[in-house]
Amino acid sequence: MTKKRIISGIVSIMVTLGILISPVNAASLTEQLAESNEKQAAAQYQIDMTQNTIAGIEAEIGKANEEMSRITGVIDKINAEISALEANIAKTQEELNIAEAKRQEQEEAMNERVRTMYMYGNGSMLEFLFTSSDFADFVTKVDMSRYIIESDKESLDALAETKRIIDEKKAKIEADRLQTVTKKSEQETALAQQQEVKAQKDSLLAQNQAIVAEYQAIVAAEAANAANIEAQVRAAMAAQAAASGGSTTGGSTSFVPSNGTYQWPCPGYYPSADDDFFGTRLHPIWGDYRTHYGVDMGAPSGTPILAMGNGSIISAGWNGGYGNCVIVDLGNGVQAMYAHMSGFAVSSGQTVNKGDVVGYVGSTGDSTGAHLHFGVLSGGSFVDPLGYF
Repeated sequence: MTKKRIISGIVSIMVTLGILISPVNAASLTEQLAESNEKQAAAQYQIDMTQNTIAGIEAEIGKANEEMSRITGVIDKINAEISALEANIAKTQEELNIAEAKRQEQEEAMNERVRTMYMYGNGSMLEFLFTSSDFADFVTKVDMSRYIIESDKESLDALAETKRIIDEKKAKIEADRLQTVTKKSEQETALAQQQEVKAQKDSLLAQNQAIVAEYQAIVAAEAANAANIEAQVRAAMAAQAAASGGSTTGGSTSFVPSNGTYQWPCPGYYPSADDDFFGTRLHPIWGDYRTHYGVDMGAPSGTPILAMGNGSIISAGWNGGYGNCVIVDLGNGVQAMYAHMSGFAVSSGQTVNKGDVVGYVGSTGDSTGAHLHFGVLSGGSFVDPLGYF
């Protein structure tokens, strides 16, 4: 919350400064413009870095989504296993019920057998054998008694087997139930993991979206501030031109620099079309007539841009509609501007000599193609650069 209040305060101060800047000399305005552009570039850098962070987070979110899909698959598998276990428990219970009924039947039969033997005593079997009418009848009765004894043994064995089956069925039911509980616990854990992953994703997205929004507010405020300063610079230039009776219209449609004191920034590439020159023209992007504060020369992207003369770099960074821009202070109130560059070869505060590479042709900012916008300020006002060559 404290960070948000600080950033909001900075944005408010920037906007206020943009409104309250008084019409001071153009050189001071140019310095303010360079400072504003540097702040805007710094904020944009933070946005770009945060966007890189977001890209990394999105990659991690992709992995999290894969993990959530895996967990969902585990949950589906567990549900299927639980359904199978419940069906198995139901089937085992049914088998157990049948075994229990069979055991009860066998126990009742054995009880009846024991009761009969008790009633007749142990001598009944001998009496049964010795009442035979002849030897054949005796043999027959012996076989029958053996069958009765074996039948009793089989009944006892069958009863023991039935009890064993019952015990196994009961143990299996308990094991299946325990396994069901375990599977349900795994399901709950998987669901908790899924919820945690989703919460982390939502939190990361919200945090980084807030960071981007904060710095976007700073960029917007600085852009408004820079536009306000640019308007004051142009107003100052217009006032100076009106006072001196100077013209703001374009020059010749054919130009080749002479071998003077200064270095032409892009040897072999010169302004040609009417709208490439300094003065009023139809803006190729915004579609209205406005002053073109410099000259344009089309050149391949990456073409080296040379310093006009000896001087110091007072600005090297993003400059609103000018894109990547370098401003060199040449002394005696003269400054050279190189705009729409694809990259820099110098940094702010550095000293350069005439002919040193300061950057490379590009198409950054408000641009329709690769070219160099070359401007010159004298006494803080934009003037026709061709007057120096």
